[in-house]
Amino acid sequence: MRNLRFAAIFLLFTTAAVAASIPAPSDFLGMKVGADKTLADYRQIVSYFRALAAASPRVEIEDLGKTTLGEDMIMAVISSEANLKNKARLQQIAHRLADPSGLTDEQLNALVKEGKTFVLVTCNIHSTEIASSQMAMEWAHDLAAANDPETKRRLDNVVLLLVPSLNPDGQIIVTDWYRKNLGTRYEGGRLPWLYHHYVGHDNNRDWFMLTQAETRNLTRAVYHEWMPQVFVDEHQMGTDGPRMFIPPFADPLDPTVHPLIWREANLIGSNMAFRLEQQNKAGMIYGFSFDAYWLGGTRNTGWWKNITGLLLETASARIATPITIEPSELRGGQKGLIDYKATVNHPHPWEGGTWRMRDIMDYERIASDALLEIATERREDFLRDVAARARAAIAIAKPGEAYRVPKQQRDWPTAEFMLRMLSDHGVRIVRSQNGDAWIPMAQPYGKFVSEMLEPQRYPEVRLQAGKEILRPYDIATWTLPMMMGVTVEHSLLPRELANAAPATFGASDRFDKERVIAATSAQAAIAVNSALAKKQSVSLATVDGTPSFILGDNAPADAKKLRAPRVAIFKPWSASLDEGWTRWLLDTYGFAPDVVTTNDVRGVSGPPPFPPRPAPPAGAASSSHNATAAATGALATRFDAIILPDIDKEEIATGRRRVEEGGMKYADELPPEYRGGLEKDGAEALRTFVNTGGTLIAFGAASDYVIQEFNIPVRNALARTRPDEFSVPGSLVRLHVRTDHPVTFGMPSEVAAFIDHPIVFETTSPGLEMKRWVLATYPEDPRDILLSGWINGEEKLTRKAAAVAMTYGKGKIVLFAFRPQHRGQTHATFPMVFNAIYWSAE
Repeated sequence: MRNLRFAAIFLLFTTAAVAASIPAPSDFLGMKVGADKTLADYRQIVSYFRALAAASPRVEIEDLGKTTLGEDMIMAVISSEANLKNKARLQQIAHRLADPSGLTDEQLNALVKEGKTFVLVTCNIHSTEIASSQMAMEWAHDLAAANDPETKRRLDNVVLLLVPSLNPDGQIIVTDWYRKNLGTRYEGGRLPWLYHHYVGHDNNRDWFMLTQAETRNLTRAVYHEWMPQVFVDEHQMGTDGPRMFIPPFADPLDPTVHPLIWREANLIGSNMAFRLEQQNKAGMIYGFSFDAYWLGGTRNTGWWKNITGLLLETASARIATPITIEPSELRGGQKGLIDYKATVNHPHPWEGGTWRMRDIMDYERIASDALLEIATERREDFLRDVAARARAAIAIAKPGEAYRVPKQQRDWPTAEFMLRMLSDHGVRIVRSQNGDAWIPMAQPYGKFVSEMLEPQRYPEVRLQAGKEILRPYDIATWTLPMMMGVTVEHSLLPRELANAAPATFGASDRFDKERVIAATSAQAAIAVNSALAKKQSVSLATVDGTPSFILGDNAPADAKKLRAPRVAIFKPWSASLDEGWTRWLLDTYGFAPDVVTTNDVRGVSGPPPFPPRPAPPAGAASSSHNATAAATGALATRFDAIILPDIDKEEIATGRRRVEEGGMKYADELPPEYRGGLEKDGAEALRTFVNTGGTLIAFGAASDYVIQEFNIPVRNALARTRPDEFSVPGSLVRLHVRTDHPVTFGMPSEVAAFIDHPIVFETTSPGLEMKRWVLATYPEDPRDILLSGWINGEEKLTRKAAAVAMTYGKGKIVLFAFRPQHRGQTHATFPMVFNAIYWSAE
């Protein structure tokens, strides 16, 4: 007995000593974390988490990979010491529950009894939404140091996977900008750059296409290594509405998602709201704004992979600077809260006052603790439910049901690209001896497969009879074969492939050994641009009936010699998402674009196009773009082509975003050196550029600017159309393409294009001073237009143009009414962008 008492006392003192040695984040960093006007940057956060792991047996750090700009992307694994020692076995159990094929009920129940709830929490994907990156340190510390029975119980039942920032590069950019402007009128204000090097806010739109390093890093951890049952993504929203959105989500929902997903999300969300209300945290709302239909977000993609995903959105401050909201400034006006008042989904409205980052952190922390509480209480339910959802996904497939991706198709390299991406998602793919790829539907991710490969039809949900439908939160389509121009067939899996090993996918085919490359694939541009960069000969010709690039000196006599084009992308000071996506596209495919700001176009001095940043870690990959100001000189002597991304004409012209009649004109101003648009002298510089031989290429809304500033025989036929007359949230439509023009070289006669703006062209026959070509048109029958998604007023598109080209002086103009590079997803229309650039160098 005496020995037992001694052991108990020794354990108590040992535990207390360990807890005392665990550094608190404020002490470790020498700053008061969460205080007004105080921020830890990402590198400080990483250093703290590594110190925490060194001090506590409850914390381990996993390196997920490098970010776009070379930072270490980390995830903290937090649980009891016993669970971490048994980590490999617990991961094995999670994998078997995620794919319970062949398990008996008895075996499954045994795994449920033995397993732990894996809960993934991701923070700060939008780097101005910075509070969760600070909260994560405090939460991790308390889980590592606390010794109360409830914390121990939670850590015994749950393995927490905590990612303190899904956008480390942006977190550093935001923190540096905030610190630089402390004490000035710009404190806490907006940035003149994107806060992710390429995709800014759209890094939360990349989770089915996996274009970015950060997205791929987490996808590998989630769907190949850990297989969590619950995924919570912590965000911030606007300042003048509810204080926190917690599921249940708003309508509409996608009926193909297993209903247990929604029931679990509602259960978890209700417990979060309950605990917040107990602590008198006002302003919580559910069924608001954020719907359960869109597939592209972090946790959303998991819905089709049997993971319960939740979104938390907490009202923002000015980064770490408090704001004061008057009661009269609190507004509804969104789906789920038309008027700002008490409703069943918003029973305790916040009354206004001062709101600070500390408040955001407190709300997030209470909700996060409630998450661990329910994950502990419902551990067996969550583990059993994920297996039930996987079984249901397998069972819903008809015997032998599969998708076939034939090897013999117009654009096999892009088909291979698509298959590699699906494999990265965790989808099982097998190959037949003839090279065809087969995707069996009887697999846990079968619903995800059909969702990605089949057309979408947006559910028209009305809250009241006769009222307008609920509009989608984001886009309404993500059909990969259409977007990528890939042939996929619904078929039956050959019997000999029923038990075939999954296909593996290595590096993509870069045409390294080919000398004649079909121009039918966007992937060809990588090899072409590589050859041009090496000063090798590249020509265009039709070979055996196929438009092709010929590398080397053995081109046919009628081949057209290709020169390496010098291309620049226009970048406004208002941080354009489409500029970033365009830059990503051209970087990825080897065009090495320059970036020109409004100052560069106007020929006046100004700041560099990108933010200065700390030196990257040793061995980190470097970006092709940095903070160096562009070279000076006449545009036509420096560039063959300039691209105007999808930016509103008012924003290009003046630097200020367009405001609807009667809307709030006030805008948070940038410092003077980051203000302004092209104005008259910039427009004149662009006209001179084209007149003297340059090519101007415009995407989407930027076409309106070109129409306004250049005397061309084109108008936007939907420029004055009301939303009730024409509306499209983001859908795929059919275009007919003329294939005898340099911009459409190698294109098929019909292609799917992504549209989400009221832009369509009417043209007229020009005078003798120019030539014009209508490159793509909509069908004559409005019923033939929509391919996937939702559209209202499609009859207004019939027989109109979607892409036009023309000569102008000694130069050229190419206008796209759509975004041919939309979010790096529309591979089928990438070649039109590339061809327009190549055309500029003729």
